[in-house]
Amino acid sequence: MSLKGIVKSKKFAIIISYMMILANTLSNLLLTPLYLHFLGIEMYGLYQMVYSVAHYILILDFGISTAMVRYISIYHAKNDYKSEQNFSAHCVGIVSVIVILIAIIGLVVDSFLLKIYPSITASEAPVAHTIFAIMVVTISITIIEHFFQGIIMSYEHFSVVKFVSLIKVVLKVIITIIMLVLNCNVISIVASDLIVSILSVLTLSIYAFKVLHFKIKLSKFSKNLLFSILSFMFAIFLQAVVSYVNNVVDKTILGIMTTKRDVAVYSVALTFITLFNSLPSAISGVFLPQATKLITKEANRNELTEFVIRPGRYQFMICGAIIAGFILFGKEFITLWSGADTITAWDIALIIMIPNIIPLIENTVISILDAKKKRLFRSVVLFMISLVNVIVSVILVKKYGMMGAPIGTAIAFVLGDGIVLNVYYSRVIGIKVIFMFKNIFSRIWLCILIAFFISFPLNYIFKSYNTLTFLLKCVVFCAAYALMLFIYGFNNNEKKDVMAIAKKLIKK
Repeated sequence: MSLKGIVKSKKFAIIISYMMILANTLSNLLLTPLYLHFLGIEMYGLYQMVYSVAHYILILDFGISTAMVRYISIYHAKNDYKSEQNFSAHCVGIVSVIVILIAIIGLVVDSFLLKIYPSITASEAPVAHTIFAIMVVTISITIIEHFFQGIIMSYEHFSVVKFVSLIKVVLKVIITIIMLVLNCNVISIVASDLIVSILSVLTLSIYAFKVLHFKIKLSKFSKNLLFSILSFMFAIFLQAVVSYVNNVVDKTILGIMTTKRDVAVYSVALTFITLFNSLPSAISGVFLPQATKLITKEANRNELTEFVIRPGRYQFMICGAIIAGFILFGKEFITLWSGADTITAWDIALIIMIPNIIPLIENTVISILDAKKKRLFRSVVLFMISLVNVIVSVILVKKYGMMGAPIGTAIAFVLGDGIVLNVYYSRVIGIKVIFMFKNIFSRIWLCILIAFFISFPLNYIFKSYNTLTFLLKCVVFCAAYALMLFIYGFNNNEKKDVMAIAKKLIKK
């Protein structure tokens, strides 16, 4: 395969995405116990509390990269380079306004930081303010980074974006470990994230301008174009609000209503939830250009449904296995990894992961919504449900303590993603939802169930927790699952895909 073929290959981009997820997973698995050891559970809880507030500001990203991919893909397909350059100039203006808005909101939030979190002590206050300020600058850089990612992905050079993101994760891990070993404080660790983000932006901008020869030129200011862009971005903005509410608000609520220790435990659970969410997303993340082409060609209902089914099956293979494995061995892993004091993270993670499996295995539908410019309804529905999440979580935390937060989030997933949106996908978008789920689940669920029951007795054979027996249990489960998939679970196309990958690996 040529270099051009590699950078535009969806399969190669997905492989790098999984390498990045593996790197993120290993970094979290490695860094979380190091944070707890070197910083202590109280300071780690403080870091996570400030992080949760700062990253609410990232919702002002407004989906700039998705908008870039959607519009530039259309212009590029038509060889309309003048419109492409003019559109990008409009986006530069939008990004500039967003960055200024982030700075203003950051100053306002920083002035109320101690009121938001009354548990922050006087001695911790200067550290909290400094961490927050650095994070706000990093978020501003991230917005610019997303702008350049959108340009590169719109040219279908997915692998470049994924590779830069992979290197970014690796650099962050290396620098953080060095700083922790040298007993640097949490401020230095947060500052290292800023440095890595700046390097990432420089790399992507050089690639966009020097390799792709991309140009930004305002030929004509268009109110209609600006309104179209902002309408599209507003829909993504609402969805970002929902995502952050469902994933970060629990930490914020716990930080306000409970203790830093509870926030630290919840953050441990989020490590697993983030991994669970990211694995299937790596598959769907490269399908927007293809979805745009399908919609442009006026694909029928069957074609749209099949478009979702194929990646959906792979996503369910991954999600189903993670949940089964986590039920079996999650408590043991948490005890070995972060200590028995954080064992409640197992309950929290499962409460959120199980109902979230539905939106994850069908998230390729989002590419169709973007291509049809129909994401707004989804965003509005999820936004309303997220408000329910906040209200229910606050009520439940008052009554049940820390466990009330994940229960509120789980209810939100069931109502919004599980029920309302699937009705919308069926009646408005034209997806055959029942047929889709039937084909996604077909035979795979049985493979997961058989592997689960084969592995279940191992918890009674090996009752003591240690690394060797944990790894043995995982190997048995994975081997049983892989064997069942190959014998019974895979359809003909999936077997061909697996065999093709195996042949390539053998040749290497």
